[in-house]
Amino acid sequence: MNVQLLFPMLVLVLTVQPQTLRADSADQAFAHGEKLLAKADFDGALKAFAQAAKADRANSEYLQHYALVNQIVNSRKRLATEKDAAQWEQLARGLHAFYIGEGLYGEALVLDRQVHERLNTASSAGILAETQLALNRPADATDVLTALDAQKHTPGTRALQGLALARQGKKDEARQIAHTVKLAADSGPGSIYTAARLQAALGNTDEALGLLKRCFQAVAPSQLDGFKNHAKRSPEFSSLVTTDAFAQVLETKSLVPESPCSGGTRCANCPMRGKCGGSQQP
Repeated sequence: MNVQLLFPMLVLVLTVQPQTLRADSADQAFAHGEKLLAKADFDGALKAFAQAAKADRANSEYLQHYALVNQIVNSRKRLATEKDAAQWEQLARGLHAFYIGEGLYGEALVLDRQVHERLNTASSAGILAETQLALNRPADATDVLTALDAQKHTPGTRALQGLALARQGKKDEARQIAHTVKLAADSGPGSIYTAARLQAALGNTDEALGLLKRCFQAVAPSQLDGFKNHAKRSPEFSSLVTTDAFAQVLETKSLVPESPCSGGTRCANCPMRGKCGGSQQP
């Protein structure tokens, strides 16, 4: 081979290879971090994401994952020592949102029990019951909502109680509760969505789809896809997913104005949005 051609080729290989190795190393570290996060190994995931971010500092996704998990690790530590009730609740709600967003329902269940033991409100009961339903524990959800004082119940918790009963095949009891669910004109999308699921579980298709459309209209744009994806996976809507009527409802647009800065794919569901600390370096 011509020596004059060989030298430039060697220079090119030596220049490109380290970059390729760094990229491969970063990809592997990031993938490992994702696996550890799925197992709720937060410290391990944080180290892996830090390694990925160091190996490829040009990749903003690696840094964002590191910053978010770093915030979660710190929040978990603070939760154990926080004395201020309002601060503790804020930390807990942020962690719950993160756990649910990552599918870490086991972690959410432990946390939600702690929150409900402290607060014993309609909100804490509803959050705990939702997590229990996600883990296919409708009897536990029924127990939590039945134990809630009657005066604390809201239309949303009533609908959730009916849904938990329907999941157990107790349709008559669920119908009795459904008749008591009266949604106000300004009800939030969560309550409307639960009521839609309850009506679907009872076979009231028109009512269910009407409520589902109303829910989508009331959801912020950045959260709309999350609600729609949940609806497509919900067992209550399983018999409707392939119908034209359901497909038409899925075309519903949000009627809620929202700042463009909240439309990021991951940041929209991030419990620490606005406090991310993305400038932190691993």
